[in-house]
Amino acid sequence: MNKAGIILLIPFLFYYSCRQHAKHTNAREQVNNDTAKFFDVTHYIQSQIADVNKTPYFIYKLTVTNGKKDSVAINTDLFNTISVQFLKPDINDTAFKKRYTESIFHDLTTKSFTISYTSSDKQLEIQNVEVLLQEDGETVKRIFIRKFFNYSDSSAIEQLSWKPGQSFQINRLVQKTDNKEIAYQTNVIWNEKS
Repeated sequence: MNKAGIILLIPFLFYYSCRQHAKHTNAREQVNNDTAKFFDVTHYIQSQIADVNKTPYFIYKLTVTNGKKDSVAINTDLFNTISVQFLKPDINDTAFKKRYTESIFHDLTTKSFTISYTSSDKQLEIQNVEVLLQEDGETVKRIFIRKFFNYSDSSAIEQLSWKPGQSFQINRLVQKTDNKEIAYQTNVIWNEKS
């Protein structure tokens, strides 16, 4: 190739190289748009449910409705039906994830980490998720989920709490349009430890 051909080829190669770099950069930006690594609450609770289903625990449910208590032994089918409230919706789903903000707090007095996921969108069912971890940053101490429901004749707030390997609790407060409140509490225990 002569000198004139090389001189013409250099700008073309430079242009082509820049275009390829821009394509790779854009592709990388699209892949990294969702770089936040949320704690996978759904997967964690599914593993807990699987453990209960394969281990012959004595499972019982304690309910409190407006102060009246009742307890009954339950099977894994009913356990699965009740515990599904912890699985949906999944804030790791791409449709929801971008609507939550993550914050992490290291509490030196309790020697634990709290990972919080909060949304300012009041239309979302899940308003807040908190995962309490041991100081090792891996062992889950407790998971809290706060949900809000708005119906035509009432609204409801649910506070869900999962204690790994032991129990879960669902507190539901329903407020009717006539300001009447109904409080429900469901405790499901499968591996009670003193």
